[in-house]
Amino acid sequence: VKSSKLHKDINKFDESHLVRNYKFGVLYCKEGQTTEDEWFGNEHGSTDFDDFLDILGNRIELSGWGKFRGGLDVREGSTGTHSVFLEWKSHQIMYHVSTLLPYMEADEQKIERKRHIGNDIIVIIYMEGDMKFTPEICKSVFNHV
Repeated sequence: VKSSKLHKDINKFDESHLVRNYKFGVLYCKEGQTTEDEWFGNEHGSTDFDDFLDILGNRIELSGWGKFRGGLDVREGSTGTHSVFLEWKSHQIMYHVSTLLPYMEADEQKIERKRHIGNDIIVIIYMEGDMKFTPEICKSVFNHV
């Protein structure tokens, strides 16, 4: 193709359709837990888990957050007060961290947590101890990796 305008238009179109914002789930699993409900029911993580989150990105306060929010509430606090965020080159990643999403003991199914993490295409499962991961435990049709 010899038309420079066509070449510029194709590049502009290609650039405009690149995904630059991502939502990744992070699910904490204590040693000995064998069900998804147990994993979603962890109110707090361990010190090692917190160190792992620090590797993934920066802890941010959600209230008033002005960058990519990944579906988290930055006004009313309904999705918690903090999250983990990473900006790399022109890409932004908001992590939906199970232990940072609201914990309600009365909610046996942990709907609020599953609403976010269950719809993320990528979920990082942090498993403590020497347990082996069994993919069949995860029941979401949206999670792929």
